[in-house]
Amino acid sequence: MEGYNVSTQLRVRFAETDAQGIVSNVSYMTYLEVARIEFLRTAGISVKDRLKYGIDFVLVEACIHYKSAAVADDMLTIHVKLREMKDRAFTLDYVITNDGDNNRVVATAHTVTVAINPATMKACVIPAVVRDMFLSCGNV
Repeated sequence: MEGYNVSTQLRVRFAETDAQGIVSNVSYMTYLEVARIEFLRTAGISVKDRLKYGIDFVLVEACIHYKSAAVADDMLTIHVKLREMKDRAFTLDYVITNDGDNNRVVATAHTVTVAINPATMKACVIPAVVRDMFLSCGNV
């Protein structure tokens, strides 16, 4: 997808669907997390090594726009890009597409994530090295 430098695929599991057989709203939060972790990994920050820079990350905002339904066994691709980089936070944009239906857009979203000091649990400045890592795989 044009402008989205990171993407990951997943197959919808039956457990992620609701009584109508479509992906439940709450499952999309998990899909965004999968893509967010892939963005961090692509930038060079693995989940297990995330604390080595003296910071951790907390999600403070998520907004999802549902465009069309997905069902069990659909193969989805979650595309993600860096929209904005601030001193203490970054915003990611997402597009979720259905691979088996001509890449039909299933949802769009954005999240805001804040850097925190793990000892104090307070917002802190994202170190320059981490900012550079994010910008190396983003579009800001």
